[in-house]
Amino acid sequence: MNKPPDDASLVSQPNRAQPIGYTSLAEAGRQANQIAGQAVFQRYLSEKSANTLKRHGRDLELFAEYLLDVGVMPERGADFQTNPLAWRGVTWGLVEGFVQWLLRQGYAISSVNARLSTVKVYAQLAARTGALDQQEGLLIQTVRGFSRTGQLNVDEQRPQTRIADVTYAYKPEGKRHSVVVERRSTKKAEPTILTPAQADALKRVQNNSPQAWRDALLMCLLLDHGLRASEVALLKAANFDQEGGTFTFYRPKVKGTAHEWTTHAMSPVTYPILRHYLSSHYPADLLPDGALILATTRLLKNGEGGQLLGEPLNRVRVSERVAWLGRQAGIVPLSAHDCRHYCATQMARLGYGVDELMAWFGWTNAQTAVRYITTAEVQTRHKG
Repeated sequence: MNKPPDDASLVSQPNRAQPIGYTSLAEAGRQANQIAGQAVFQRYLSEKSANTLKRHGRDLELFAEYLLDVGVMPERGADFQTNPLAWRGVTWGLVEGFVQWLLRQGYAISSVNARLSTVKVYAQLAARTGALDQQEGLLIQTVRGFSRTGQLNVDEQRPQTRIADVTYAYKPEGKRHSVVVERRSTKKAEPTILTPAQADALKRVQNNSPQAWRDALLMCLLLDHGLRASEVALLKAANFDQEGGTFTFYRPKVKGTAHEWTTHAMSPVTYPILRHYLSSHYPADLLPDGALILATTRLLKNGEGGQLLGEPLNRVRVSERVAWLGRQAGIVPLSAHDCRHYCATQMARLGYGVDELMAWFGWTNAQTAVRYITTAEVQTRHKG
């Protein structure tokens, strides 16, 4: 039996093939395979566009997250995109488990198929280098995604599906016709980190226009309460109990779980802004069942305008407004998820436990709460 290449030989990257010399054909072939295998990943990566490599990188990072989530620690690191040794020990059963994990996380079937395809491509490359067992590499290629019919059947049996594509229409000012926009919903690899001073500035009412009060309320809901953009877009005025100082809201992302409906006590900053917004600016004819966060007319430089309209801001337009407010404050890029990340970080530093964080943010996986707690500085924790 031929001795498999050791770890050091796999990660070395010679610039040219070494002379084989006079030897048997079998030995010559083995050495040639070893030398060619060393350049497999490098050649594949060099042929792909930057956008493709970024997408592959996100897919493989998610594969690594899955392994950690199920209690598997990659012994040779989790760099599955450039290090063939990271694939040593991966089996078709783990890849099949990745598919099921993605479904449980609520990813759209198209996203599941795309991420499975990425894993299979790099597993095949790893098998060619010899880092991954050849037989296991062949078995991984047999793991299948879902057809159109299979997609419908799977979605009917699970409570909620993450939407991968967003389509919406808006009418540009001064134009007669609406414009239809299609965008892919993605998350940044790393959140934009906010300081408490920046968060306070974003929650501050900038002027006395209805638009400014709406914006301040929007940022309070994101920064103090950690709501998702989709959750803010579904809020109605009737969701708020001003006498009790609470509000109850729906979480479509965790439909069918204990966190589907959640009640929060309004923060000391949110409460007075909400009361003034509803009593002084919100259209009376929309009460009580109108959407809370409404679109507005343009606010002019002289302070006129910025009046609330009858139409609500949908999830995408909420996200766009957050990005615009971030640019005005010199925070680029800023997303609604960045605000949620800030809220979770602050609460973890205050010493809130796993169960408390899961209830507040609607997480169904305790590992998410644990990550925030373990990264918080222990010496600064003091529960308020």
